[in-house]
Amino acid sequence: MYIKIRQDGALGIGRGTEGNAEITLGYGEAHMVAAALEKLAQTARSYKQEYLKTTGVGGGNKIIFDRTDEGTISISGDRQTYICTEAEIRQLAEKLKHLPPVEVAPPSDYVKKIPPSDGMCLVVTNGGNSINIRLPEAAIIKTAVKSSIDSRFFDEVIAVGQRKITVSRSSDLKWQINGEGTTVRFTAYEIEAFVAGLHNGILDVLMDVVKSFGSDEVSDIRVKSQLKRIEQDAINIFGEDKGAKGLVRDITKRAKKIIGIEELADERANKFIEMCNHVYAKMNTTYINPLFDLFSKVYVVQK
Repeated sequence: MYIKIRQDGALGIGRGTEGNAEITLGYGEAHMVAAALEKLAQTARSYKQEYLKTTGVGGGNKIIFDRTDEGTISISGDRQTYICTEAEIRQLAEKLKHLPPVEVAPPSDYVKKIPPSDGMCLVVTNGGNSINIRLPEAAIIKTAVKSSIDSRFFDEVIAVGQRKITVSRSSDLKWQINGEGTTVRFTAYEIEAFVAGLHNGILDVLMDVVKSFGSDEVSDIRVKSQLKRIEQDAINIFGEDKGAKGLVRDITKRAKKIIGIEELADERANKFIEMCNHVYAKMNTTYINPLFDLFSKVYVVQK
């Protein structure tokens, strides 16, 4: 039996095939499958166990380990069945327990801070391709990618004004971000680092704003001045909406949690992402673009 780490980060197990017919599992499932194989090898007769995959790889959602009354051992999954000797099963278990580490770049390699220009303050990059994004877009992309991780297929077009960014996951373990005529691709073992990179990038940009207020006796006044600006701009955006007063109050209250002097650093990013999700998912679509334009200005230090 062979075992391989595929280009998409998943594991393939097979025999006598070039890879189009094999049992597939996630890299993170290797130790659990190894334990099931060891149990199979230790049980002399009449044993059957079903392992439900925790990832959406391959053509099925389970792997079956079976030993008949006669002692015949087989493993099945993804429409494949392999009859193995006890020695092969033990050897396969050992290989799964001692896989080489998959090299993953640090989160900062996938999302980098750039000098602000036309609202763009972060760049998503991988494999030589890159897309510049605004801070609110980073928040929505992070939410979309997290939503896609436990799916077998995912496709969302994030449309804000004239800008469109597509987050998609194909049926195998491959993700891609499309925007500005460019596609940036990620594999299964890169996607978690990409999500972390988005979060860290958002926090890094927000902390630049917080630092710009200083730590002297008038820093609190600078924060209040910025909150007043946010409130006034929100009033202009919501205009004659019958719920304008409540909407403005909500945006201003959320802003205080994001840039307030005494707030915890990581919570600033969480609160910003929550606010962007709320605007994108719950508000009248006519307000999304002007609010995201506002967020791209007041939550980013303009160089």
